[in-house]
Amino acid sequence: MLRHAVPTGDTAQIIDRALTVLIDDLARKKFAATDQPRASRGAAPGSRYVAAKVRRAVWIRDGGRCAFVGKGGRRCNERSFAEFHHLEPYGVGGEATVEAMELRCRAHNNYEAELFYGRRQPTRPGTSAPLPSMEATVDS
Repeated sequence: MLRHAVPTGDTAQIIDRALTVLIDDLARKKFAATDQPRASRGAAPGSRYVAAKVRRAVWIRDGGRCAFVGKGGRRCNERSFAEFHHLEPYGVGGEATVEAMELRCRAHNNYEAELFYGRRQPTRPGTSAPLPSMEATVDS
């Protein structure tokens, strides 16, 4: 189907074009990347919705990678599974603004959630009932 654009039929050029289109499509879906952004309707105060202009600005500012900085001052380089992280958690009133959000890899987003909220108790699959602790099953 690309013979008109790639007359030699070079497989590498065809795959390069396909991957470029795929990456552009994914960036548009996840980070609202566009050459011609429309005017934003914004988000209502207290809303969990992150406006497209905020997602674009955070993605560009953080360079598409995790913005977590460890105790030694080293920044995480992870680019996969990037998530939008509220610096002040949404559950306590954190707003979805450029200044109040950063990109985090899934591991660092979970790490910071555990620091703030505490570790989640594991539950039985399909229920909200907690698993019995090991201490409860050992006779004293």
